[in-house]
Amino acid sequence: MTHGFRPARLCSATCYRRRLTSRRRRWSKLPGLPESAVPTTSDGTLFCQFDDGLGEIVPSPDATGFRNKPIRRKGLELLNHDPEYRRLFGELFPEVAGGKPIDFTMFGLAIAEFELTLTFANAPIDRFARGQRDAMTDSEKRGALLFFGRARCVTCHAVAGDANEMFTDVKNRVVGVPQVAPYFGVGTGNMIFDGPGQDEDFGLEQVTGNRADRYKFRTAPLRNLAVAPAFFHNGAFTRLEDAIRHHLDVDESARHYNPVAAGVALDLTHRLGPIEPVLGRLDRKLRNPIELNRTEFSDLVAFVRDGLLDERARREHLCKLVPRSVPSGSPVLQFQGCP
Repeated sequence: MTHGFRPARLCSATCYRRRLTSRRRRWSKLPGLPESAVPTTSDGTLFCQFDDGLGEIVPSPDATGFRNKPIRRKGLELLNHDPEYRRLFGELFPEVAGGKPIDFTMFGLAIAEFELTLTFANAPIDRFARGQRDAMTDSEKRGALLFFGRARCVTCHAVAGDANEMFTDVKNRVVGVPQVAPYFGVGTGNMIFDGPGQDEDFGLEQVTGNRADRYKFRTAPLRNLAVAPAFFHNGAFTRLEDAIRHHLDVDESARHYNPVAAGVALDLTHRLGPIEPVLGRLDRKLRNPIELNRTEFSDLVAFVRDGLLDERARREHLCKLVPRSVPSGSPVLQFQGCP
């Protein structure tokens, strides 16, 4: 599956992924690979070793076992050693202009300001809610009634309270997504998957170590899906219509899933993980199929695709946000579809 950014170079020939066995964590590697090829930290712990795009590996974990703080320190070190970044931060933070270092709070505020510009929530439904009665088409309005009513979409893709109108309850659920699991190796995949056949994705269990969390993934926000290239955590579907059909009848969709028909990239079509264990844990809200006629289905798609789309989320606008250069002089990432 392609991504909208240039992948970081891999220092090691192999990427190792943390896998779970019950509540114990262990590392897996390709059988037969010599131990000398296995990347390790100073204490012998295996890890997935990527560089920073310039040939320097990411910092090793600290005493907590995590890399968060070491990576933050490295990032601040790079910023504070760059005169142009210090000048720019100094324009906003007097203490930096006075000679003090850029700290992580300043860094976070700068990133947050940029991320706020990426919140595109002025879709037809928003304008309709503010009183612009012609903002939505009749089809989108009928689809909205289904979404908030008989189709029961809003039970997970919530808008009230903590959902903050982003159409997600931010909870982790098992929704029966087909397990797309490319083989590990050169020219195939760069990930060793979970399970005895290394063809499963245990989802939230990888984080919590709790078997009850197996196959759970966070409910995705639904805004601006019209410009999304694929759907669900693994991109198992490339058409919004298919993703919605899956929600309406998970059992039928999952058991008859064909990656080629779903339109996924060729390297993702070679192997699927077992689906029965996933369906055995299916969220109860998705166990009963929802029947819609052809017109109702079309209306529901129209609402999700067009009624929730803010035109500013389209490629032609986003490409303008990519800078031609950055103060460090590092090459700017190349985004698909941008000139």
